[in-house]
Amino acid sequence: MAGDKADLEKEVKKFQGTWTIESSVSGGMEVPADALKGLIVIFEDDKHTVKAGDKVIQVGTQKIDPSKSPKAIDVTMTEGPNKGAVMLGIYEFDGDTLKACFDAEGKKRPTEFKSASGSTNFVNVHKRVKK
Repeated sequence: MAGDKADLEKEVKKFQGTWTIESSVSGGMEVPADALKGLIVIFEDDKHTVKAGDKVIQVGTQKIDPSKSPKAIDVTMTEGPNKGAVMLGIYEFDGDTLKACFDAEGKKRPTEFKSASGSTNFVNVHKRVKK
């Protein structure tokens, strides 16, 4: 079991830091780039904060399971308009890119990185902000 814990800690470390939102597709619709400009996501341990400039938009905690395929992530919103919501998702890292797909209603974990028209699934692509 010790190996699993080390793997988990290593995976949690990959999230740490500040990320931009490069693109977002929700319900099959591309979110306009202007709407994403200036948004950042900061991961600290198992908490994340979404900010627009200095303004906090939402805060949540995430629990990951890198042993699943695709890797699983559950996000619980602790502050913001969706407070109390639990979103079921999947994620993958590719270098300094983090791709995540969630069911915003938390009913069913997505199986692929797709946001079909009319679905509550959304796909976000994040880029790590270099120090």
